[in-house]
Amino acid sequence: MFGKKVLKSSLIVMLLCLCLVAGMVSCSNEVATEPENDVQVTDLRATNTANPKSGVMLQGFNWESASRSDSSTHGKWYSTMLGKASEIKNTFEYVWFPPPSLSASTEGYLPTQLNNFNSTYGTGTELKKVISSISPAKAIADIVINHRCGTSDWGDFTNPAWNDNFYSICSDDEGFSGSSVMRASSKRGNPDTGEGYSAGRDIDHTNWDVQNGIISWMNNKLKGLGFVGWRYDFVKGYSGYYVGKYNADTSAEFSVGEYWPTAGFNPYYSQGWKDELMNWVNQTANGGYKTRVFDFVLKGNLNYAFGYGNESGRWDMARLADSNNIFRQAPAYAVTFVDNHDTGSTQSHWELDPGDLAPAYAYLLTHPGYPCVAWQHYFTGNGNQYKANNSVQGTGYNLRQHIDHLINLRKSMGIGYDSAIEVWKAEQNIYVAKITGTKGSIVVKIGGQDYNPGSGYTDNYSGVNFAIWTSSSSSTGSSTGTTTTSSTVKFTNNMNWSPVYAYFFNSKGTVGKSWPGTKMTSMGRNEYNEPVFKVTIPSGATHVIFTNGSKQTVDIKLTGAEGYYLTGSTVLGKYNVGTW
Repeated sequence: MFGKKVLKSSLIVMLLCLCLVAGMVSCSNEVATEPENDVQVTDLRATNTANPKSGVMLQGFNWESASRSDSSTHGKWYSTMLGKASEIKNTFEYVWFPPPSLSASTEGYLPTQLNNFNSTYGTGTELKKVISSISPAKAIADIVINHRCGTSDWGDFTNPAWNDNFYSICSDDEGFSGSSVMRASSKRGNPDTGEGYSAGRDIDHTNWDVQNGIISWMNNKLKGLGFVGWRYDFVKGYSGYYVGKYNADTSAEFSVGEYWPTAGFNPYYSQGWKDELMNWVNQTANGGYKTRVFDFVLKGNLNYAFGYGNESGRWDMARLADSNNIFRQAPAYAVTFVDNHDTGSTQSHWELDPGDLAPAYAYLLTHPGYPCVAWQHYFTGNGNQYKANNSVQGTGYNLRQHIDHLINLRKSMGIGYDSAIEVWKAEQNIYVAKITGTKGSIVVKIGGQDYNPGSGYTDNYSGVNFAIWTSSSSSTGSSTGTTTTSSTVKFTNNMNWSPVYAYFFNSKGTVGKSWPGTKMTSMGRNEYNEPVFKVTIPSGATHVIFTNGSKQTVDIKLTGAEGYYLTGSTVLGKYNVGTW
């Protein structure tokens, strides 16, 4: 769920969520007729036969999977998934399921009765059958615990009810001023530990009854259905500490949080998003558990590298080398993706240009981090959100076949979420990186420029704007390769140094001109009216220092980032830098 998302049928959703007594339809009417099953806990982790580091996740639904307007899907999604079980089980390690509980919204993100698994997606029995049928692929539940809706009023929670209900609602929730029943009550919880959410009642996670109720639901209900891990929805709404606690208390095999920063993404100052996401990941540390996070920094960079929505002319492959991408900062904790139910599907909040899905997946599925494939990119269906049959130019494959080839390549080369990566080229028209797996290495080229990785590599797969070479030997290839332009590095002179030099070096000493280095060339000013300079990187350089001859930056390792800027902070008198 995206931030404070406005749902497609927002008026209907709000009416259902409030469920006001004065003649409104009860939330319980939006259910399948089968009674709830009280299932027993089953630990499925012993069934895992896949290499977890080379695994890939499938998002097992999209925004329209339970659409009220489509009788072929409403209440029938689990049946649809069951029909795809053999394809899922042979390809993916984990499958992210939609929110399993009864909800006031069709999509499941306004839960009412947590223990009722008869939802707009199907019945609890059908859900359990799907989870069993996709084994050895394992099921991840979409956990919506930031907020709940009442059964017939704003805050009358049932199944389960938590000690006088209103004590389980944050004291600063708008329900205490918007509902006459809640307003009249002196019973209320503690202040919210995160952002507010107006479409439902904000849950007080400091309340022990709430904590125990959530943990019991996860352990005794969801794991009983066969779930082994969690995708936490809208984690900005409560402290990451509680995610860590719930992971530890449920022995989660896999978990990932949806933390979508609120402020607009600026590709040239992506450090802010990186810091926000990594701070949250660190908050979740508990008892040896630390949850993953969706790599929204990479998502932003993918959009700017290729294009999205009505935007055009953004082709800048250097964005793919941004060191602030979470998979570059903490690869074991990054879940990477091209689009999901929020950004793609019919939501289209931040959808990648469909014509660039092929090179985007060529990048995603060959790089570190834990990749997640969108349902509508892998399977066909009704509506233009489905892209699986789209042709991949230059290959003879459709998008589904393209993804299959890349997943097989990832597994055969032993590329995992923490595999080593070396960025060889990162310029506007070309990105090249070497990724080393346990069974060999690959070189990936994204962009329109021609490239030759050097000796020791064999052509594996290529199409328009991407190419992949493989090696099962110890060959190191060539970090210079053959391209039509020189590699450059850029510097935003946001403190108005004059002049500006770049001093290059490696472990053996100076590379190129001696201190203060090569005088940089002006490129004019950026959109913030800050002067920008560039310089060609000499062969053999591994590090750079930017300086005016007296003031200087810290030593900077050349990792493929396109440009740098001064953060204003210093270490022993040397300026720290950010990347863009």
